[in-house]
Amino acid sequence: MATAITKTEDKTSEAHAGAAPAEHETTLTYQPNVDICDCGAEVLIVADIPGARTDGIDVSFEDGLLSLHAKVPPRDPPGRVVRQEYGIGDYRRSFRLGDDFDASQITADYRHGVLTIHVPRLAAVRPRKVEVRAG
Repeated sequence: MATAITKTEDKTSEAHAGAAPAEHETTLTYQPNVDICDCGAEVLIVADIPGARTDGIDVSFEDGLLSLHAKVPPRDPPGRVVRQEYGIGDYRRSFRLGDDFDASQITADYRHGVLTIHVPRLAAVRPRKVEVRAG
């Protein structure tokens, strides 16, 4: 289950005297749960971001920092909501990986609410097995 990390209120300005009361809109931002695996030649990051759409997911890598942001559209349930326990909000998470990765080869796939990011290491820093020969 993702953890809500921020809650912000956007207020409409009341610039004129006698204006209607300001409308409040609360936006939650969640920190998605992730699994991170060091696979030698790459780092694999798997993040749970249910409710997002592929076109609303942004993954970036700059100065050794991998960041993900996923926008989740609001739900419009049919009928009157009697109880609501599932929060809706965007997802944000960042990871300091360092500069030993090939930013041009990073790939990301999104399927069934799970984002999988492959971050390959630069060839010069990949672990390699050294063959031992008989003398």
